Amino acid sequence: MRNFFYFIAKHATFIYFLILESICLALLFNFNDYQRSSFFSSSNRVCASVYSIGNSITQYFGLRRENLRLAEENARLNNKIDQLQQQLLAITDTMPRKLVIDNDRYFIYTSGNIINSSTNRSRNFLTADVGTKSGITDNMIVVNEDGVIGMVTATSKHFCTILPIINNASRLSAKIKKSGFHGQIVWNEVSYRRAIMEDVPEHAVVAVGDSIVTSGSSSYYPENLYIGKISEIEMDRNGGFYRLIIELAVDYNSVSQVKFIRNKRADEQRALEEGQQ
Repeated sequence: MRNFFYFIAKHATFIYFLILESICLALLFNFNDYQRSSFFSSSNRVCASVYSIGNSITQYFGLRRENLRLAEENARLNNKIDQLQQQLLAITDTMPRKLVIDNDRYFIYTSGNIINSSTNRSRNFLTADVGTKSGITDNMIVVNEDGVIGMVTATSKHFCTILPIINNASRLSAKIKKSGFHGQIVWNEVSYRRAIMEDVPEHAVVAVGDSIVTSGSSSYYPENLYIGKISEIEMDRNGGFYRLIIELAVDYNSVSQVKFIRNKRADEQRALEEGQQ
C-alpha cells in the first residue's frame, strides 16, 4: 500500500493532467454537437473494424468444423439417394432389366479425413481418422471429389489405413469410358500423378484425353468411378496390347477429406463366385 501512495505522489502532476483532460473532453463532446458526432462516428468505425477482424478470425477457425459438417451431410445424402433408388426399383415393375442390373446396388457412404500419407515410396499408404467405431471395414472403397483414391486395408477403433493406386501392390480393374474396353490399372512407381493401364487389346479404340473409370467387374468398386485420363499411348513390348499412361485425377499430396463406400452385397457376390470356382 505504501508503494501505491508513493507512486501516486511521484506521478501526481501527470495524473491531475489526465483527470483534467478527461473532464475537458467530456465537456467538449457533451456540449458541442459537431465534436460529439465526429467522435461517435470515428469510434463506430474503429469498433466496426475490430468486430470485422474478430468475425473473420472466428469464421476462419470455424471452417474446419463447417467442412466436417458438409462432408457428413454429403455422406448422408449419398445414403439417402441409394435408399431412394432401391425403393424406386421395388415399386417399378416395368423397369428394363438392364437398368435394374446396373442400379440394384446397396452402397453405404461414410466421410473422413486423411491425417497421414506418403507419396515417395514403392508401397505408399494413407491414414484416415475414422475406424470401426464409424462403420469402416476392410475393403471399403475410398474416393474424394476428384476420383478414386484406393481401398481400406486395415482398421482400428478410430483409424484406418488405405492402399492407394500409387502402391505397387495395387491392382484396379478399369475401362475406357468412351469405348468400354477393359484393362488393369497399376502404378508406374515413377510419379504419384501417373499410373499405367495394361491389358487393353490393340484393336481397342483409344485416344489421348479419354476418361478412365472403374469397370464395375469387382465386387468392391462401383462402376464408373473416375480414375483419370489417358495422357500417352504406347504399345506393349510383347505386342497385342496397349500400354496407356494415365494421368490420375487425385493429387495424393493434397488429399484431405475423403468418402468411404461399402457395397453391402459384396460378401454375397464373392461367396457365390468362390463357390463356382
